[in-house]
Amino acid sequence: MIKGKGIFSKLFLSYSVIVLLAFLMFSSIFIYLFHHYLYSNYEEVFYHQRDQIVDHLQLAHEKGWDQEVVKSSLQMSLNQPNTIVTIYDETGQVHYQSEFPHAQLTKVDPVIVEASLGGEVITEPMRMNDYLIYLMASPIEIDLENEHTYSMVMVFHEYNHESRQMIFLIVVTMLITIALTGVAIWFISRKITAPLRHMNDIALQYAKGDFSQNVEVKTEDEVGQLGLTFNFMAQELDRLEQMRKDFVANVSHDLRSPLTSIKGFLVALTDGTIPKERTNHYYSIMKNETDRLIKLVNDLLSLSQLEAGKITIHPMFYNISEQIRLTVAKMEPELAKKQIEVEIVGEEDDITVYADRDRIEQVLINLLQNALYFSPQKSTIQVVLTSGNDKVSICVEDRGEGIPENELVHIWDRFYKADKARSKRVGTGIGLSIVKSIIDLHQSSITVQSEVGKGTKFELTLPTRK
Repeated sequence: MIKGKGIFSKLFLSYSVIVLLAFLMFSSIFIYLFHHYLYSNYEEVFYHQRDQIVDHLQLAHEKGWDQEVVKSSLQMSLNQPNTIVTIYDETGQVHYQSEFPHAQLTKVDPVIVEASLGGEVITEPMRMNDYLIYLMASPIEIDLENEHTYSMVMVFHEYNHESRQMIFLIVVTMLITIALTGVAIWFISRKITAPLRHMNDIALQYAKGDFSQNVEVKTEDEVGQLGLTFNFMAQELDRLEQMRKDFVANVSHDLRSPLTSIKGFLVALTDGTIPKERTNHYYSIMKNETDRLIKLVNDLLSLSQLEAGKITIHPMFYNISEQIRLTVAKMEPELAKKQIEVEIVGEEDDITVYADRDRIEQVLINLLQNALYFSPQKSTIQVVLTSGNDKVSICVEDRGEGIPENELVHIWDRFYKADKARSKRVGTGIGLSIVKSIIDLHQSSITVQSEVGKGTKFELTLPTRK
C-alpha cells in the first residue's frame, strides 16, 4: 500500500506522472503527424482526381459528347473507395456525382460550394450526419471558347474509420504501457528506497544507543555514499559515547579523590587525631586539593562555554616572554615534586604578541601541565620562542613516553585520553580540547609531533600585529 508521505510513494507517483505526461506528449505529436500525413494523402488523391476530371471534361467538350455519355464515362474516374466526388455547375447544382451507398445523404453546405465556385480552395475535417468526414473543394475551370467554371467537392468517408482506429490503437497502447511501466516503476522505486528504509531502521537503533549495526553498502552512488557516512557516523558516535563514559568515570574519580581527602583530614582535625603542630601541613594539602577541584570545574565551564560559542576573546598587545616566565613560576611547586626543570629558550629581547592574555595563559598552563604529567622524574621540559613574519612560535616539548601516531588525530577531541592505561593517574581529556578551541578563536594554529619513547612537542603560533 502506498503511503502518501513516504519517499517510495513520492518516487512512484513522480515517475508515473512523468511517464503519463511523456505518453500524452507523444500521443499529441503522433496524432498531429498522423493527421498531417493523412491530409497530405487526401490532398494528393484529390488533386490527382481533379486533374483527371479536368482532362476528361476538356476532352468531352472538344468531342462534343452529350451529357449522358459524359456522365457514364465519368463514373469510372469518380468511383473511389469510401469517397464521394461531386461536381457542381455554375449555378451550384449537382452536375455529376459518383456512385456511393447513401451518397444522396451527403449534403454539402451550399456556402462551401459557392465559395469554391468563387475560386476558393477549401480543406477541412467536419461532421456530416453525425459522421466524421474530411472535405475538400476546389474550382475547376475548363479552357474553352465559352469558359465553364465548375466546383469539385470530394468527401473522404474513410476519415472517420481511420481516426477511430488511430484513437483505439493509442488508447490500447497507453493502457498496456501504463500497466507495464507501473509495474517496472513499482519495483524500481522499491529498490531505490530499500537502502533508505534500512538506514532508517539502523538510525532508530543508533537513537537507542546501539551502534553495533552497520549499513550494508552495495552501490557506489549517492545512496551508497550515504550508507558509508552512516557507518562512519556510527563509529564516531560509538567512540564519543565511550569517551563520554570514560569522561564521567574520570571526572567522578577526580572529584571524589580530593573530596575524600579533604573530608578525611577535616574529620581528623575535628576529633583531634592530628597533632596541632601538623595542622598547617594538612591545611596546605586540603588547599591543594581544593585548587584541583576549582581547576577541574573551571575547565568544565570553559569547555561548555567554548562549545556554546559564548566566549569571545579580547586581544591586546602584551609581553608573551614575561607571561611564560610567570606561568612557569606559578607551576614551580608542581615541578619541584617531580624534580622537573623547565628550560625557556628564546630571543634576547622580549617578544610582544597580539592576543587575549588570560586565554593564552590558560593555553600555556594546559600545555605545561600536560607535559608535566607525562614527563619522567628528573627530566626537562623545553619552551622555545621564535618570531618572524609577523608571528610568534611557541613550542612546548617534553621527554615523556610520546603518543602513538594513530592517536594523534584524536587528541584534540573532548574527553579523549591517549594511552588510557598510562593516563589513569590524572586528567579528564578536556585540556587539549580547550587549548584547540582557544587557538581557533585567535584564528591561529597549533600542531603536535610525537614519537613513542622520545617525547611530544606542541607548537602554536600567535600574531604580533592586529
